[in-house]
Amino acid sequence: MTPATKIKVTKREIAGHGYHVVEGEKDADVVRGVAGTAALTDEQFGALKKLGLKFEVKRAKRRVTRKKGAAKKKQQGKEKIDTRTIEIDEHLTQHIVVVRQFTRTFPTSNVWVLRDGDEAALIDSGFGDDGSVKARVQFLQKELSGLNYSHIAITHHHFDHSSGGRKLREALGAEVAINPIDAELLHTPTQSNEDLPDEDEIAERARIWHEEAQNTPVDIGLSDGDEFKVGGLTVRAVHTPGHTAGHNCYWVPETGTLFTGDNVLGVGTSAIGPPPSGDMEQYLQSLLRMRELESTLMAPGHGLVVRATAAKVQELVDHRKERDRQIIELIDRGYESDRQIRRAIYPEIQKGLLRVARGQVRSHLARLVGQGDVTVEESEREWKVALTR
Repeated sequence: MTPATKIKVTKREIAGHGYHVVEGEKDADVVRGVAGTAALTDEQFGALKKLGLKFEVKRAKRRVTRKKGAAKKKQQGKEKIDTRTIEIDEHLTQHIVVVRQFTRTFPTSNVWVLRDGDEAALIDSGFGDDGSVKARVQFLQKELSGLNYSHIAITHHHFDHSSGGRKLREALGAEVAINPIDAELLHTPTQSNEDLPDEDEIAERARIWHEEAQNTPVDIGLSDGDEFKVGGLTVRAVHTPGHTAGHNCYWVPETGTLFTGDNVLGVGTSAIGPPPSGDMEQYLQSLLRMRELESTLMAPGHGLVVRATAAKVQELVDHRKERDRQIIELIDRGYESDRQIRRAIYPEIQKGLLRVARGQVRSHLARLVGQGDVTVEESEREWKVALTR
């Protein structure tokens, strides 16, 4: 195996979001390769900084009780909750309740308020713990008062997008909507925390998020092409599987806005697990379908809005195809398992993301198997790989 690559990384913050800043695009590509690891080159960071993006920052407080015997004990006290608001245009507001999920630098999931006149809908519902929901409801009722919320349209079943649904439904009187495929997955019990570090505090929060997601009622199934109205705006479901089997984007043709969920992020790349949890081939096809809509603004599940939409999609497609080529090259050079490939592609990665990195590699391998380029012998510990030629 090749020696680990040393990458000089500095941490920077712009508009309330943390980034890893590296010298060049090659190093940035290594860091971006795992979902949740946001990376910019020095030049890209400078360009973002010049935009002068500003957030409205509000703080609330809640008490946190930590489990005894936790590896890293902190004094019990009040934890500050940051909420961030960006007014995108007259119809769209981005609202973030900052929650540490699996890495300190990856942006917390967005909740989008779409409105026209006094009618409104939420796209995604964020986290379902009491503190997150309380902070969000306070914002909606005080800062956006007088709106009638008809729908909470969830892009996919993952709990950082869905677990706030039950409590927001009760607080706002809105109906929860999601693709029927992910509605079933939403209510399927799971103890999988593959995207989370092994910390007692995070594990306890994850238990609450899982429970809230499973207890979220689904009022409306939104299959591909189904629509609802928000005032004079049309919200159309676009089934875009890959990240999950029932992942929906939501398209608003009147404004040119596409809510992309976790298919296109405002920073970094999305985690695509191997089947059945994800599907890399479906994901690439979904990206191409999203590009055909020719949206002028993408409102992602995490991070800032994307305005260079076609270029962003092409960047993601190129990244995945380059990763395919990289894996084939490594196997051709004698790499025999997904573990060896993961170590070569992600030589320096924080412990909490190791399983995510493995899933990324396996998802690409599953696509290459489907294309007839690679054979895989699966076991729980590792996948043995070989080229078909």
